Amino acid sequence: MLQVGCQESYKTHWLKTHHMVLSAFSIPELLGVDCTLFEELLSIDTPTSIHEASNSFFDVLVKIAKMQFARGGSTLFFDVALISSTRSAIIAADLIQARHHETVLVLNEIDEVLPSLTKEWVDVSRLWRTGNGFRLLKARNLGIHIHVKEYQEIRDRLLREMNINPEKVGEENEALREQGNSDYLQLSETLNEFVGGLIASRGIRGSFDPYYKTLINHQGLDEF
Repeated sequence: MLQVGCQESYKTHWLKTHHMVLSAFSIPELLGVDCTLFEELLSIDTPTSIHEASNSFFDVLVKIAKMQFARGGSTLFFDVALISSTRSAIIAADLIQARHHETVLVLNEIDEVLPSLTKEWVDVSRLWRTGNGFRLLKARNLGIHIHVKEYQEIRDRLLREMNINPEKVGEENEALREQGNSDYLQLSETLNEFVGGLIASRGIRGSFDPYYKTLINHQGLDEF
């Protein structure tokens, strides 16, 4: 019934479906878990109560989230403050570390492109796919391409938040890779397609499509 209800209400809208299903099991803070929720529900033993179902589902999704972060998967749509105030706090440290890794690796990736630019605009679609980047780019209502000066401001803000010297990004990048932390932005095909549509809807220079906004802005889901 839950699956039918989601399909009838939200079609294939990844974010809304996750919100509805996880809220039903009292674990909305795991919104960003990158899996097919209905398949994972089928994997748990038949529960005797909703409380037991919630606990079993929680255990499964926490394991998935931990593996997701360890393999360089998505950190999108997770709220650290919310997670830290719930039983999901056991994944907070992994999430913060994963966001640190992906942010450094993507910033270094963009930094390496800057010297070859022929115009003053840089493609930040990859930064949009990081948890930290998504937050700041969205807050500034930016799009796929942003001015180099704007990128530098966002870069410096992110590095300050992570307590990293702006001049040491290359070194931090190398250190992470030497430690075996070279995988990042490993999103599932389904999530990548959803995020790609979300990013594209913001336009090249940040002109958000009103129609898409009505789809994404559901019960606070536009606030990350």
